[in-house]
Amino acid sequence: MQPKIGWGPVRLLATMLSEGKPTLADLFAMARDFGVDTIELHYAMIPAYDRRALDEVVNLLHRNQLRLSMLTCAPDFTHPDEDERERQLDDMKTKVVVAWVLGAEGVRVTVGCAHEEVSREEGVNWAVEMLTRLAEFAQPRGVKLGLENHYKDRLWELPDFAFDPDVFLEVADRLKGTPVGINFDCANPLMVNRDPIPILQAVADRVWHVHVSDRKVGEYAHRVLGDGDVPLEAIFAELARIGFNGVISLEDGQAYAGDDGTRRSLEFLRQQIAKHWT
Repeated sequence: MQPKIGWGPVRLLATMLSEGKPTLADLFAMARDFGVDTIELHYAMIPAYDRRALDEVVNLLHRNQLRLSMLTCAPDFTHPDEDERERQLDDMKTKVVVAWVLGAEGVRVTVGCAHEEVSREEGVNWAVEMLTRLAEFAQPRGVKLGLENHYKDRLWELPDFAFDPDVFLEVADRLKGTPVGINFDCANPLMVNRDPIPILQAVADRVWHVHVSDRKVGEYAHRVLGDGDVPLEAIFAELARIGFNGVISLEDGQAYAGDDGTRRSLEFLRQQIAKHWT
C-alpha cells in the first residue's frame, strides 16, 4: 500500500496569525486545488478551542473532503520550572482532545526548548516523564503522539533541547515500550550536518507520520523539494523498504516560489512515491 500525501502549509502561518489571511476556508480550498485530501494544521492555526469553533473546522474539512492527519504541537517539557511543565502538560491534554474532535490521527509533540540552565540529564528525564504521562492520556482516546526529531518551532525563540540527534535518540530509546510514536522529519538533521538515514533507521518501527521538506545544509529556510541537500531519494527508498504506508506530509515552509513551489514539491513527492512504492 502506498503512503498518503498530505500538506502542511507552514509558510502561511505568519500571515494567518498577523492578518487573519488566508482563512481556514481559504486554506482548505487551496488544499483541494493542490490535489491533496489530507492536511496538517499547526495548533496556532485553530482560531479557538471551544466546541462551536471546532465544529466549524470539522464542517470545513468535510465540505472540502479533507482529513486532518495531525495537529502540529510544540510542548516545552524541558522548562526549568516544574509548574510550567505541568501547565504545558495540561495544555497538551487540551490539544489531544482538540485533535480527537477534529478527527486527526494524532498530534506532533516535541521534547522542549534548549534552556541554558537545564542539563542533558534533567531535560531527558523531564521529557520522558511528561511524554509518558501525555501518552497515558492520549492512548485511551485513540490519539497518537508523534515525537519529532525537531530543530525549532516557528513560534519558539530557542531551538529544541533535542536538536542534537543523539539527544533525540536517547529520549526515543527511553520511550521504547510506551505508546509514544515518531513523526520523522527528513530535513531537520541537516541543521546540524547529520545524515537523516541512520536516525530514521533507529526509530523506523515507531514512525507513523513523516514530514518531508528540503533545505540546504545548515539553513533553516525550507526549499522546494529537490532544490536542497536533503537525501530525499534515499529517504523514500528506506521508507518504502520498511513498508511505511502512513501520511507523508509536505512541510511547506518555502516562501520564495509560493503556490507554484507547492505544486512542484507535490509533483516531486508523487513521482517519488510512484517510483519507490510499486
